[in-house]
Amino acid sequence: MTAFIKKHSTPILFCILLTLLVLAWRFPWAGLRLGIIFLLFSLVTGSLAVVEKHRQAYRQGKIRRGVFIRNAVLEITGILLAMTLAGLLSRPLAASATLGIGNGVIRAIAGIVVGLLAGIGIGFVVKRTWGRLVKVPR
Repeated sequence: MTAFIKKHSTPILFCILLTLLVLAWRFPWAGLRLGIIFLLFSLVTGSLAVVEKHRQAYRQGKIRRGVFIRNAVLEITGILLAMTLAGLLSRPLAASATLGIGNGVIRAIAGIVVGLLAGIGIGFVVKRTWGRLVKVPR
């Protein structure tokens, strides 16, 4: 089951995101709840992938139990940090980038693109920083 999820996690998350966007458009009163559900689902999926990666190294005897727990906790904390920073940074960046755009659809698309770029940048910085703290033997 974890191999299936690991192999197809991106399309699964993308389909869930599209479904939640359609539901949020259809039922605006539930938009915040649906967004929180998607964020929690993404966090759980990422956490399971991290734990599985470190569990394999632990089972092969490459790392000790304490190192396994430390690495898993540090990486999950890094995921939380990246998600929080991306959320805090992308909203004001998208707002300032789309300030002069009058068309609603183009403004929404530009805001999403700017938010994604900010999230990717934050993810790259956190991954590089956290990569120095957490090392998994290959």
